Amino acid sequence: MSLTKLTPLWLIAVIFVITGCASTPQSQGAGGQAEVVVPARIASAVTVPAESARKIVLTMTGPAMVVDAKDWPEMKREWRETFADHAKAAGIDYEFADVPPAFGQRDGTLLEVYVSDYRIVGIGMRILFGIMTGNAYIDADVGFVNLRDGSKFGDQYYKTTSSAAGGIFAKMTPQQVDKIATNVFIDFKAAK
Repeated sequence: MSLTKLTPLWLIAVIFVITGCASTPQSQGAGGQAEVVVPARIASAVTVPAESARKIVLTMTGPAMVVDAKDWPEMKREWRETFADHAKAAGIDYEFADVPPAFGQRDGTLLEVYVSDYRIVGIGMRILFGIMTGNAYIDADVGFVNLRDGSKFGDQYYKTTSSAAGGIFAKMTPQQVDKIATNVFIDFKAAK
């Protein structure tokens, strides 16, 4: 067989090796249904009582340099929409509030998000300008507070960052907020 006839076969083989398989394997239980894969934790667990896991109110604040930043409304929007999506998927009543609600009116959990620092980098900017856009990061504390009496269930601290080593596909702000929301909702799902 000549080299010119083997070249297309080698090219196809190399493409398969480089691209790999895009599927995620799941093990099958005895009943034939796929087992639910629990995402890895990126912050400590917080125990939320079942009666407080049915309602979430999210508020966000931070130091003056954060809340006065020109892109703070965009950061809040990203959190508001991402947490709304997670709450809907979990079947949990959710609202975003600019001001914390009064305690004692209902059962639920107030998520007090204190963003110490952040840098928004969107996916489009990263793809368009590559690693020159710099790294996205979030430095935030999420407090879990009982809406009934104001007592604290616990806190989770998050310090996420993208990396230039990840190239144009590094985790940008939307993926970082989604990862935080995924971790937060592990505790709400466990409370049901």
